[in-house]
Amino acid sequence: MDAGEPSYTTGDTLHTERAFTSNLGVFFAVFFLIIVLSYGSYIYRRSIRSQSLPIISLDDSVHSDDDDSTGLDDDVLGTFPTILYSEVAMLLNGETKSATHADNCGSAGCSICLADYKPADVIRLLPECSHLFHVSCVDTWLRVHPTCPVCRNSPFPTQRI
Repeated sequence: MDAGEPSYTTGDTLHTERAFTSNLGVFFAVFFLIIVLSYGSYIYRRSIRSQSLPIISLDDSVHSDDDDSTGLDDDVLGTFPTILYSEVAMLLNGETKSATHADNCGSAGCSICLADYKPADVIRLLPECSHLFHVSCVDTWLRVHPTCPVCRNSPFPTQRI
């Protein structure tokens, strides 16, 4: 052996292999701990989220006849005008309405059910915003919500001074 060359013994090699094995074991232990904590955090957040959100079935939200409903009564809904869509289309095609009014109510379909209007459809006009909807669609909406489904304004005419 030369004086400049390092000497390796079996003990040094064994020590290096043990150090590598123990470091690898620590790495996998920390990795496993991170996975377990992440999964626990996910489960915890999911349980908190499910407790904070009320579970409402579709039938409950559509057929809300409870006294605590904030929507409009049937008597009030009956005061809003109804018209055949064929009459509205004729008015719009005849240019008897202003351009801004035609922009408001000239849509080709109901914004609630997303179906196109047919000439025989009875539609309801909300007086304040002039948005049009199928009568059954908007009445169901207004029994639960006291605002227009499109612009969220009150359907009641406001007093202009």
